[in-house]
Amino acid sequence: MDDKDKISLVSPSKKIFYLTLCLLIAISIGVNLLTVTDQSIRLDESQSLWAATKSVPGIINYISQDVQVPLYELLLHFWIQIFGTNIAIVRGLSFIFFILTLPVLYKVYRQVAGRSMSLLGVTIFSLSPFILWYSNEARMYTMFALATSLDHLFFLQLYKSKGEKGKLGYFLSTLFGMFSHYFFIFFLFTQFIYVAFNTFFNVGSESIKAKLWAKRRFLIRYISLLFLDGIFFLPWAIYFIFQGIASSTQPLIPIPTSYDIFATFINFLFGFQSSDVQTLMVSLWPLIVLVLFFIFTRRKSNHVLYKGYFLLTAFFPILLIFLLSFFKPIFLSRYLIFVTPSLFFIIAWILLSYSKRTSYILIAIFLSLLLSLLFYQNLSPFTPVKENYLGVSQFLDEKATASDLIAVSAPFTIYPVAYTYKGEAGIVTIPKWDLYSHGAMPAFNLSTFQKNLQSYQEEYNNIFVVLSYDQGYQKDIQHYMDTHYKRLIVKTFSPGLEVEEYQLRYY
Repeated sequence: MDDKDKISLVSPSKKIFYLTLCLLIAISIGVNLLTVTDQSIRLDESQSLWAATKSVPGIINYISQDVQVPLYELLLHFWIQIFGTNIAIVRGLSFIFFILTLPVLYKVYRQVAGRSMSLLGVTIFSLSPFILWYSNEARMYTMFALATSLDHLFFLQLYKSKGEKGKLGYFLSTLFGMFSHYFFIFFLFTQFIYVAFNTFFNVGSESIKAKLWAKRRFLIRYISLLFLDGIFFLPWAIYFIFQGIASSTQPLIPIPTSYDIFATFINFLFGFQSSDVQTLMVSLWPLIVLVLFFIFTRRKSNHVLYKGYFLLTAFFPILLIFLLSFFKPIFLSRYLIFVTPSLFFIIAWILLSYSKRTSYILIAIFLSLLLSLLFYQNLSPFTPVKENYLGVSQFLDEKATASDLIAVSAPFTIYPVAYTYKGEAGIVTIPKWDLYSHGAMPAFNLSTFQKNLQSYQEEYNNIFVVLSYDQGYQKDIQHYMDTHYKRLIVKTFSPGLEVEEYQLRYY
């Protein structure tokens, strides 16, 4: 038995433990497949589809004015050319990235730990309601997680071999990550901090000069690979800057608070639950801190390599992005999905840091909780990230006629409504915007809004206002409509998504 296997749960029931974890992974895959067709198309998915239906030059031009990088949209473009635009089929690309991540993560964990811990880490990843949600969404997030996992794999190979192994893999996985999401730069910076600390600040008797000489081969190859990746990414960066750095499409993100940090970790572990459940979990943070203190002071010693690396890559990027968000708000939990491979390994390490009996009990409780919340998240109508645009469109199909008008706010929510709406009524946006035009979306102006409504009165009987994704002026719309027109219907379809019908003219 090697050192890695010493941390395994050595018992006659080890095979049952492994089979149970594999069964749970299979269940998580089954839950994904069963729910992939039940969920309505969501805003981000509709925007991905809108971009992917363009030509390749059109995609590059469109994405260069957005807050994303182009790789996922290009892959999705060819995916829908082959398989079509049905939303369940479109989501299949993200699901494939999720499936591919599982064996990669197992290989990453096996480089530093035993079989039990590695399989447990993969099981936690596969059962995470947060991960399962994005494995069932037509966006780049599971591709981003795959790119990060591959980069972990080849970075550790490169670091352990002092630059001898993993060079090509690290170069390609880094390039893959850079074209998956802009936040990959925070992951690379964290790796750089780890290398710098272990080179210059790690406690030891050697001088800095001696340390540099000992690690010269690794440092030269590591820095050269990063530089080469930067050269390949530079043309896109220049083009992106030339196009205006997404000045017209950046989402409205508030400045984060300490609550957002705890809420993010709750999301990573337990997914997107109803507001009451989420609030309860976040309110328990003092108890969680005490439990963690107990865990890290009472646990038994395990032989795990590069613990500092996983701790740093799990927590430092979140802290860094949190601090940067006070200057430019960019803190969103889904953008931070790249820390989950490290975070879930740390959790597996903690759960296996006790006696066999205690570890079994803790693992059973934790995985049961994950599985229960996974089902609750996917089935509950109160899940805050559910966007029932399909329900909205079906309602409008039934209620709106050719003599009525549909107005959506914010403007970009026209994508999911238009994707599923099949009725005769026309669709406009608030503020008025042509989605086929280039350039910035217009800012909301109450005076312009009033003039538009006056012109609508000359042609339409009723107006159906679809409200979601408040961009700071939703209350102005509601107040003006409520004080100037008769409201006929208010119907909520999912958290934050509702339709209000108003009578525009009288007979």
